[in-house]
Amino acid sequence: MIRINLLPQDELPKQSSLKLPNVGAFAPLAIVLVAALGIGSAHIYQSQKISALKEVIAQEEAESRRLAPEIAKIKRLNQQRKDLNDRLDVITQLDSDRYFRVHLMDELNRSLPSHMWLTRFEDVGGDTYAVEGVTFSNFLVSDFLQNVTRSPYFSGINLLVAEKGDINDVQVIKFKAQARAARKSASVPFDG
Repeated sequence: MIRINLLPQDELPKQSSLKLPNVGAFAPLAIVLVAALGIGSAHIYQSQKISALKEVIAQEEAESRRLAPEIAKIKRLNQQRKDLNDRLDVITQLDSDRYFRVHLMDELNRSLPSHMWLTRFEDVGGDTYAVEGVTFSNFLVSDFLQNVTRSPYFSGINLLVAEKGDINDVQVIKFKAQARAARKSASVPFDG
């Protein structure tokens, strides 16, 4: 149903003079005030937090300056300990190699057949050793190579050269070989 006011303007009913403002007019102002309060409280909270953190940083820096000489001393002691451990490792390695080489020489001596002489035994690097010697027969060279191959101190031996030669007008066989040392057998007891 549609209502139409047909009364003239003068005869319209008077409304009360006390007119309340529309609530919708204050809503943007209320939103701005709430946002300003939120931003203001966040600013105050963050400012207090920043001040507290600056105070903690100042205390930590003072503590760091106080402990700096002790930290330097600890670093120096750690470096000295590392240097000492490095030296001890070198000494331990040399000491273990010393006994290992004695075992190698003993094992070569046990592997030598009669009438064979070694003229050179040298570490050529990487646990590889060069062996040179003289004998009267190729069979003795073969026996020597088989004996060394059975040794727990060598993982294999390769004959490089076997040639005839003369020593004081006596014909001999000069040989050269390379052997690989087996360090895993270094714990085998030495039979002195």
